[in-house]
Amino acid sequence: MPHFQRNENICLFYTDEGEKTAPAILLIHGLTCDIHDWSWQVPFLLEKGFRVISADTRGHGQSSAPAPTPGITEWPGPDADASLIDYYPQTVAHDLVALLEHLEITSVIIMAHSQGDLSAYYIATHAKPEMVRALIGMDPIHHSSNADREQTAGFFYEPAKCRDLLLTWFQYSAYTPKSPAWQRAWHQRRGMQQDSLIVHALTWGAWGDKEALGRRENAVAVLAGKLRCPRLTIGSSKEWVHVDQDLLPKGSEQDEVILVEGWGHWFHQLDSEAFNGHVEAWLTKIGAMPV
Repeated sequence: MPHFQRNENICLFYTDEGEKTAPAILLIHGLTCDIHDWSWQVPFLLEKGFRVISADTRGHGQSSAPAPTPGITEWPGPDADASLIDYYPQTVAHDLVALLEHLEITSVIIMAHSQGDLSAYYIATHAKPEMVRALIGMDPIHHSSNADREQTAGFFYEPAKCRDLLLTWFQYSAYTPKSPAWQRAWHQRRGMQQDSLIVHALTWGAWGDKEALGRRENAVAVLAGKLRCPRLTIGSSKEWVHVDQDLLPKGSEQDEVILVEGWGHWFHQLDSEAFNGHVEAWLTKIGAMPV
């Protein structure tokens, strides 16, 4: 399978499936996840005629996961030296834009889940907005306020324990009684493969930093008025879609919010038929389905 050498320290594993001339869709997974999260969507999207790009983002799956540079407490910016290793979602966004440019893709639909939404929204507003044809966000983590994030500040006190704390939190908050044992076990076992210091860096960049995009107030300040492409937000509860529905101005009259309740945070895996149907209906409505 292909690898993209982003720089001397980061090599991204990705898949590029479907006809190269077909409309492209980029799939961005969430925290402690990988391209396999989309196994319930890839066959559907290929059947509908899309070119499907999936990538393990830095620190995940088969992509590079070098130790984070010590002492990074704020995003170094897009022009930081490659020897500086950070795991901010903005940096992930630039990784993925570089991959798309490497593949000579100039127009793309982005579908992202959870922490992956931070990178997806950043691509659509700052990193490469002219490239984004449409945006599909699923349970965006920017719904939590500064006050909420500060209540969990203790999460960052001991980096070596971050991974285990996160996986415990998943067990208590990300699933429902409908969540099968295989899904919980898969997510837990996969998460255990990640280095805790990298999980610390990923979560610090996403919401630990007071300027992080995974904080509601920051997200609204950074994104409001800049989301110009059509946007579909799908959430597992009203809480998860609150920012998109109530606080971010519509970028298009085609924007829509849908709830898929009762299946937990990874609803696209367990209620995939309904989820895929929502995606197809909306893409049809905005004229983005392959002809």
